[in-house]
Amino acid sequence: MLKKVLCLFLVIILLSFAPAVFAADSALDSDVILVGTESTFRPFEFRSEDNEIVGFDIDLAHMIGKKLGKEIQIVDMAFDALIPSILTKKIDIVAAGMSATPKRAKKVAFSRSYYTTPDAFITKVDNTKIKTVEDLAGKTASVQLGTIQDDFASGIEDVTVKRFSKTDDALREVLLGRADFAVVDSTVAQENVTSNKSFVGKLQIAFMHKITDTGMALAMNKEDTEFVEAVDTALGELMADGSLEMLEKKWLSD
Repeated sequence: MLKKVLCLFLVIILLSFAPAVFAADSALDSDVILVGTESTFRPFEFRSEDNEIVGFDIDLAHMIGKKLGKEIQIVDMAFDALIPSILTKKIDIVAAGMSATPKRAKKVAFSRSYYTTPDAFITKVDNTKIKTVEDLAGKTASVQLGTIQDDFASGIEDVTVKRFSKTDDALREVLLGRADFAVVDSTVAQENVTSNKSFVGKLQIAFMHKITDTGMALAMNKEDTEFVEAVDTALGELMADGSLEMLEKKWLSD
């Protein structure tokens, strides 16, 4: 009888501490913040000649890490794997030029927006038939899988959409004549058609169109409210002290 009473007492004690035992840890509890990105989104994130991942978002992540007193570790993966990796806590934050759309905000928490840009529709340089959104009907589009450009192209009537894990592959599909146009963030498009040796003189920006009013933001797990607040505060400080403007001049200026 005494053993049963003791067992019951231990069960009650364990249950009373269960919330503390099983509570999700905050990313702030670790010395290292895992930052997910996709490294073909130049100039926000791309691989240098030394195969190092660099770019606007990478510098931004390191600046935030410094504000929080944390080391930053970059994790390169397919764009459409980023949000699932946040949800399963394989990474702590997404820094990948991700637009903070209402659809995504149902799954993850976003920081304040740090950059806004329209979108570019890219064709081969000899293509004179595509100049407006109205010209896209009946054409074949290439996009990066899981992006707002993917959603937009998929919503255009009578457009065949080809999806790729990397921006470079989506652009290459146009170059090879297997797609009529690609839809890409305009800053990324400009960088590729003017600086990427594979596309300079071969691809052009046919026209610009603003797909959404939401800007780029950092994505995090909704459950980690402490981390979300800390990152957003750090980002706000970087905006206020001119650091973000410095990054724009470094990576985004012509």
